[in-house]
Amino acid sequence: MTDVSAIATGGTKSSASFEKLSGDMDMFLTLLTTQLRNQDPLDPMDNAEMTNQLVQFANVEQQITQNQNLEQMITLLNAQSAASAVGYIGKDVQYTDSTTTFSGAPVTFGYAPAKSADILTVKIVDSDGKTVRTIEGEKSASRHTITWDGTDDDGATVPDGAYTFVATAKNADDEVIEVDTDITGRVTGSALDSTGSYVLVGDLAVDVTKIVAVKEPSAAS
Repeated sequence: MTDVSAIATGGTKSSASFEKLSGDMDMFLTLLTTQLRNQDPLDPMDNAEMTNQLVQFANVEQQITQNQNLEQMITLLNAQSAASAVGYIGKDVQYTDSTTTFSGAPVTFGYAPAKSADILTVKIVDSDGKTVRTIEGEKSASRHTITWDGTDDDGATVPDGAYTFVATAKNADDEVIEVDTDITGRVTGSALDSTGSYVLVGDLAVDVTKIVAVKEPSAAS
């Protein structure tokens, strides 16, 4: 999960590498020309060494060119992914995470214990790490959902912001059972940066690779 403000774009690494190589090549050729002009005719430079250095520069330049081509391909793929992400806007998506934003509307959290548990507790924690709500969850080994209305244990509505669902399951021997979690939220936008493509759910950016289901909003919502 990423905050929207953290998404940024930047220049490619290969462009910077190519600029540095060009500067190094100019310097090398200047030094080489100076050496040739001032070499001792009776003890000339080693042609093999000079040729080896030129070949090394050519190899590095070829590798940088290949990197530029790969970066262009990645950029095109990301652009296609971003175009696809636009199709999620206005839809409800289910994605594998446990953090979401509350902004007045109910939030749906999904959890699935790997096997049946004797104790399963879901805690809703704010961005400061404070538990605002504790809920006893279903214990069977299947996916269950909790729709949280944004109230704390005292029934008061919590402030808008980011909240994390923490599901803890244990068996009769007090052994921890793994629990898969997911969040369902309404997509309000999409974004793209150098790391990938995202859909915006509230103030959070969700990597599109985390989306496992997409649904049209119900008429009631």
